[in-house]
This record gives sequence, C-alpha cells and structure tokens, in this order.
Amino acid sequence: MVTLRRCAAAVVLAAFALRIFFGAASLQAQEPVQASVDRTTVRVNESFTFVLRAEGTTGGEEPQTAPLAQQFDILNAMSSRRIGIVNARAAEVNEWQYQLMPKTAGDFTIPPLRIGNRQSNPVAVRVLALDPSATAAADVFMELTAQPDVVYAQSQVLFTLRLYVGVTTGRATLTAPETTGVEAIVEKLGEDSSYTTTRGGRMFQVRERRYAIFPQQPGALTVGPVTYEAMVIPDRGFSRVQRFRSDVLDLTVQPAVAPPSSLAGAAWLPAQQVALTEQWSSETGSDIAVGIPRTRTIVVEGVGLLDTQLPEIALESQPGVRQYADRPELAREITAEGFKSRRSVSYAVIAQTAGDITLAGVKLPWWNVNTQRWEVAELPPRPLHVAPSTETAAASPAVAEEPAAAPAPVATREASSYWPWVTAVIALAWLATIALWWRARTSRPRAPSHSAAAKTDAKPALRKILRDLSSACAVSDPAAARNALLSYADVRFAPSSPRSLGALAAMLSDPVAREVLALEAHIYGAAAGAWRGDGLKAVLAELESGVGAPESAAAEPLLPLYR
Repeated sequence: MVTLRRCAAAVVLAAFALRIFFGAASLQAQEPVQASVDRTTVRVNESFTFVLRAEGTTGGEEPQTAPLAQQFDILNAMSSRRIGIVNARAAEVNEWQYQLMPKTAGDFTIPPLRIGNRQSNPVAVRVLALDPSATAAADVFMELTAQPDVVYAQSQVLFTLRLYVGVTTGRATLTAPETTGVEAIVEKLGEDSSYTTTRGGRMFQVRERRYAIFPQQPGALTVGPVTYEAMVIPDRGFSRVQRFRSDVLDLTVQPAVAPPSSLAGAAWLPAQQVALTEQWSSETGSDIAVGIPRTRTIVVEGVGLLDTQLPEIALESQPGVRQYADRPELAREITAEGFKSRRSVSYAVIAQTAGDITLAGVKLPWWNVNTQRWEVAELPPRPLHVAPSTETAAASPAVAEEPAAAPAPVATREASSYWPWVTAVIALAWLATIALWWRARTSRPRAPSHSAAAKTDAKPALRKILRDLSSACAVSDPAAARNALLSYADVRFAPSSPRSLGALAAMLSDPVAREVLALEAHIYGAAAGAWRGDGLKAVLAELESGVGAPESAAAEPLLPLYR
C-alpha cells in the first residue's frame, strides 16, 4: 500500500512538472513574430525583401503567405533555423525571407501573418509609380535623393544613392558622397541593399546606399558627386575600365528657429521625435528611506539625432534630497528613419529627511522637423514617501515604552516605617561625597579634560589618515581607500560617526561626495571596470579643509549603502 501511494505521488509530481513545462512553452509561443522590410519605399517593378523572425519553437508551422499574394508577387523564398541567445538563454530562432515585387503603385500595409497560434506585426510599404518617360540611356547610371525637403542646421538629412547597372561588371569601387559649402557630418547607414528593377523595358541590378548628413551651419550645401569605377564586360567587344560620376544635390540649410517666450533659453534640438523616460532600481520607486540610496535612471531617446547631440539633463536642486549623476551611457541604432539615439544617466538618490517630498519634473524642449514647430518632452513631478531610517525607527519604540513600565507595588506598612530612615542615610552619604570631592579638587591641579585631549589629538590623527588615503589613491587601492575614509569619519564626526561610505557621502560637499559614492559603487559591484584614485585624490583638499575643527554628525542618521 505504501509503495502504491509513493508511485501515485510520483505520477502527480511528474504531471505537475509537465504542466509547468508545457505552460511555459505555451507562453513562449504567444510571443509575437517580428516582421520587417529592407526598404519602406520602392518603385513598381522593383523588388524588396520581407523578413519574418520568430524566437522560440514554432512546432514546424510555416507562415501563411496568402495575404502577401494579394498585393505582391513572391519571386523567391528562403528559410533558416538556428540556436541563438535570447535574453541570456539559448533559444530557437526561425527566419523566413521573401523577395517581393509590387503589383501596383500605392501605399500598402503588409498585414499580420500567422505562424501557428502566433502572428507578426503589420509593416507599411510605399510603392511609387514608374515614370513613363524614364529610359535607360546608359548601361550604368546613378540617382540621388534627399529627405526631408526642408533642412535645418544640425538636423538629419537622409541621402540615398541608387546605382543602376545593366551590364556585367568586375573590380568595382563606389566612393562616398562629397560635400561642399557649409560644414557637414556624413555617416553611412548600415550595409548596401541590392534588388532588381526595370527601366525603359530593360532589367537593371540596383545597389542602394544610404547616408545621414548633418549640416552644421545654415547656408548652401552641395552633396555629390559620387564616383563609380568598374571593369565593364559587354556582351560583345572588349572589356574596359570605365568611370561614372553622378549628378549633385543642392540643398538650402535653414537657420535655427528661436524658441517662443514660454520656452525662453531652450537649446536648439532638431529631431523627428524626442522622448523622456525614467526607471527606478525597484518596483516601489515612490517609497524610499532616509540615507538609503536608490538608483534613478533617466533616458533620453531621439529619432534623427546623433547620440552626441542628446543634451545633458539638469535636475533642480531641492531640499531634503540629493541626486548624484553617474557617467552617461550613449548608444545609437540604425532604423528606416535614420539614426535613433539614446542617452542614459543613472542618479544616486539619497533622501535627507523623512516625510513626503516631490521630485521636480523634467522638461526638454525640441524642434519637430516634420511638423516644423517647438514641442516639449517631459517627465511629470514624482511624489516620494521618505520613511525614517531603521536606526531612528528602532530607537522610537524604546522611548515610547518607558511610560508603559509596570507600576511599582504598593508599599506595606512595615516598609513605610523604615523607608524615611534609609532615605536620610543615603542623603547624608551623598553630601559627604560632594564635600570630599570638592576638597580634592581644590587641593590638586586640574587635569585636562577628555574632550580637550580629543581636540588636541584630532588634528594630527586626521592628517595621518589623509596621508594614508592619498597613498591609497595614488596606487588605486579601493579597499585601503575605503578603510581610510571610514577612519576619517570616526575621528571627524565623533561620537556619532557614520558607519558606511554612503552615510559619509551625505555629510560631505558634492565634489567629495560624488567620488565617495563612486568608490562604494565599485566596491559593491554597481560600477564596472577598475577603480582609479585620481578623482578622489583631486578633491582631498576638501577633506583637509575641515581638519582643524571637527564637526558633529548630521542631524539625520544615514544608513549604510550596503549591509
């Protein structure tokens, strides 16, 4: 009977494990399929590539491509399967590539395609009509286009080069576009794309290359020409090296537009889109405690901007809280709209007093190049509830419990009869002790008090500690620097010395506090890379300035950053 019960329990556990496994697989199967195209604008008789990418197993299911055939001819189809790393774990990745040819001109949306119980996102494609007057006047020719039509100083210009080749070539080179006129930054956007098209009844292989150009001043800007050199191999006759040069594009760069009076002093930031977001180190971002640092990350994202154009966010200084900025992290990616850049800055937020406070909102004005008007990206004010530190909370109950002490028992008649005599004897002994102390005090020279000796010894002790700290910084030894800083805190802020670098930082001025927090972040793994003591050594003068007059600790007790 016991054996049967154990077998039944094992079967139940196995069924439960299988249910969890298949439940996780079902959740994974619900992840959407990513759909994309290599070009969002094409001409009639020009092919483009449509890609479907699915992470996780698809159970052998193939995409249902019937909706594609309504608007496009499927010229070719390829599929691949591989094992990749997705979210730090191995996962199956399936990909399908379709070469499509539009049937008619117009604006189309490739609808979501189903793969089993999953479906892809829609993708918009614009198909331009074929120019009836276009003819193939040469075996090789080039076209240049630029967007948008109105260009502003420091804004992004999408420059597209299309090379049409109607013959066999070899040993080919293609130069980058030249720019003349105002100063401009030229950045290549990804790899070249290739497709086929028909011009004047003749088939051409097209090589398309894109650039992002950022003119730095208003005025005239000329883009081009571009040079293509190749060995041309005709159907008949001899092969020869030929050089082809494109036309040029003349652009008029508009000056920066002054902000309205409501945004007086706003910096010039021309973009297609700008967004502000923030993240906190935990889900309960609105609840913090006095002295315990929390990490607040503010992210600025801009479309049509270089990462170096994204401005620094200046946070308002306000009582009751300090915010220390870390080094910014910059990133950029290439999209159909050009560059999409990101600037991420983490702040150590340390509350100084308990209660309810509100962090001021953040506003970032910018110029919308599409709508040609000023807009504002903003973060709303954030209310915070600051709880007292654990040390203060632990002390409060003890004070509250004193009145609740058990009442003394009522004295009996026998105790009340001798209690006055005991009190009298104690009082006489106390008076005798005071008399003897006064006599001894007047008959001997006064010894220096403990506080005076502490003040006398504090100055040389602090200077020795600072020498040790300077040596630790010189060799970039984080452990020795931490020990020296805590020794400095023991002497400088005695008797209520801070017990951690985070608590010490809250008592120091900003230049020193930033370096102390950076050291603690390195020691406890919050900052990557080797620690260098140059920054802390450069601000040691701030610590030395207070050697002669030790101060008391801050009124609010601060907890250590890490326990």
